Order: sequence, then structure tokens, then C-alpha cells
Amino acid sequence: MRTRVLALFLCILVALLAGAPPLSAQNPVDAVPSEFEDVPIDNWESEERTSPFHRQRFEDTYADKIQTGQILAVASEMISLFDAQDWGENEPKQEKILNQLQHFLDALKVALLSPGIEGSLDTKAEQNIFLEAFNRAEFGLHTLQIETLTDASGEDVSGYFKGTADELLLYEWDEDGENVLLLLTSEQMRQWRLLQNALSNLVTEQVALVVASNVQELEDAVERWENFLDRGYSQMPWESLVNGWLIEPPGFPELGPPGHQWILLHPTIGLELSVDPLDEAKIKEAMHVEFLGHIWYRGEQLGDYWGVSATVSLREDLDPGVGVLVHIRRNWNLGVTWHDVDEDPFLFFSVDLFRFAKQSASKYVAEYEGVRAQLGLD
Repeated sequence: MRTRVLALFLCILVALLAGAPPLSAQNPVDAVPSEFEDVPIDNWESEERTSPFHRQRFEDTYADKIQTGQILAVASEMISLFDAQDWGENEPKQEKILNQLQHFLDALKVALLSPGIEGSLDTKAEQNIFLEAFNRAEFGLHTLQIETLTDASGEDVSGYFKGTADELLLYEWDEDGENVLLLLTSEQMRQWRLLQNALSNLVTEQVALVVASNVQELEDAVERWENFLDRGYSQMPWESLVNGWLIEPPGFPELGPPGHQWILLHPTIGLELSVDPLDEAKIKEAMHVEFLGHIWYRGEQLGDYWGVSATVSLREDLDPGVGVLVHIRRNWNLGVTWHDVDEDPFLFFSVDLFRFAKQSASKYVAEYEGVRAQLGLD
């Protein structure tokens, strides 16, 4: 009797186990939950605040690393947390996701190995190089987005990694097309969606930060270039050539322009005033040629400059003289000249009469146009 009861119990147990749904799926439902569709996660995200991938926890945990550009370290750590989750019978599906996440990490690594990047992305220049390289990578954030796939019955369903060996369906329609069988649990789907969202935010937040700072930096660079080329101390054609040859990248900041320039055989016209107290004040036009000198720009935007040069003075009524000219500030010059070493010197006042002349050093103009092009300016 006991043997028959035990046999009957075992038969019932086997039948129940045979008819039970696999652990890799949930019971059929008549509507696809929002986390399984390409819709914002806002309507359920608040319910997952304890998840390490929740946006607020993610930002709080990795704020310092993100600010210093350590996005590879952050991405690797989050993916490791995802790998440590127990997906039970759905582990093969988890492996597909992990395979694609490895491609994501590989793309980050390739970008980080670009020439010009040393260590973490803690400088604007390194961030620029990284973003340009990552945007060229074959793997992009779009591959982590939900796509429309086709199930065995030919119905459209949501999934990931279309056209790859890791193609992943999220649910299937039944034969009647009325109910769907979820192929992941809601909890598993939510954790994956939160991770996907966190990784996207990681890169896009970094991009937004860099773009915002770079736009301001580029705008400042354009202003500096215009101050240098259009409102700086004028350069004669030969001076432009010499400066373009002597002062070139990396001899000035990355976005330029140089903060100084040479003066060579530069003509300037002004007035000479005698300083002899016993002599009547004599004011006479004179032309000075700045034989050799140097200009230094000042201010964050190179809004002003000062400089000094050795000069030769030419007048109709006196022999040529020599002297020193000081560029006090933009456009204003003050100098002293000796036409005779045995006589008192003359004061010389002048303005930069050639200040409206455009500088023509091709290297400088090319650098300036390059910065404008990065801002999308014609």
C-alpha cells in the first residue's frame, strides 16, 4: 500500500514538474510591461532606488571619478556588478548582454589609447581626443538601445543586438497573438535597463560637460585670435613671415594665439619733442624704424600689450638718430631719441598707424580659421 502511494506521489510530482514553466520565463501576460519596451524608465525608476545602477546612486557613487574623466574605471565597475548578479536559468541571456558590454569597454579602451591621452581624462585636451576617437569607433551607444526584432511567429518584438550572435529577444507572442511570454523577469529587465541608462548617461554626461566647456574655450580662443590678429600690434608683411616662422605650435597654447611677437624693421610715424629747457619747445614730425623689438600680450583674452624696441629716427632737419621706444599699451608708444650724443635727447610720441592692417602670417590665419571651424563658423 505504502509503495503504491509513494509511486502515485512521485508520478504526480513528475507531472507537475514537467508542466511547470521554466525559471527563465514568467507566466504569459496580456500586455508587455513598460520596462520591456523602448519607453522612458521614469514610471518605474523610483521603485529601484536600492539598485547600484539607479541614476542618483550612480551619480553619487562615481561623482569624483566622473569629474576626473575616469569613465573606463566607472564603466568596468558597473559591468562587474551586473556580472555578479544571479540570473539563474537566464544566465545565457545575461552572457549575451555581457558580451556586448565587453565590446563597449573595448571601444572605450581603444579611444583611451589614442595618441595624446595620458592616464585618466583629466584635461580638456585629452577629453577632446577621447570623444573624437570614441565617436569613430564601430561600437556606439546605439547598440545598447532597444530595437525591433522578430520572434519565431514573425511578430515584431523588442530586443537587443540585432544582427549579431548575441541577438536577444525580450518576449514572444503566443500562437493566438493575444498574450506574450516574457523571456526575462521584470527584475532582471529593470536591472539591465538601469545599467544601460547609467552607461549612456556616463558617456553623454561626459560629452555634455566637455562640449559645454569646449564651446566656451573655443569662443574665448576666437576672441584671443581676433585681438591678436586684428587689434594686436600691427605687423608688416616681413614681420608676419618671421613671426610665423619663429613662433609656431607648440610654441603657444593649444588653441592659440601666441602671447608675444617680434618686431623687425617696423616703421612708425609720430612727433619728436625737444627736452632742452633752454631751447624753445620744438615739435617736429619724424619717422622711426623699429630695428628690433618684442611685444608681450597681457590679459586672459590678450586685450592689451606692452613692448620695447631699438629704433632709428629719420628727420629732414637732423641727422639720423637712435633711441628706445616703449609700447605703453595698445596703440600708444613713447620713446627717447638721440640725434647727437653731445646734445639732449628728444621725446618721441606715436600711435600705431598700421593697426588696421591685417596680419598675413599664413600659419596664424590657418590656426585661427581652424578654431572658428570647430565652432561651426564660416
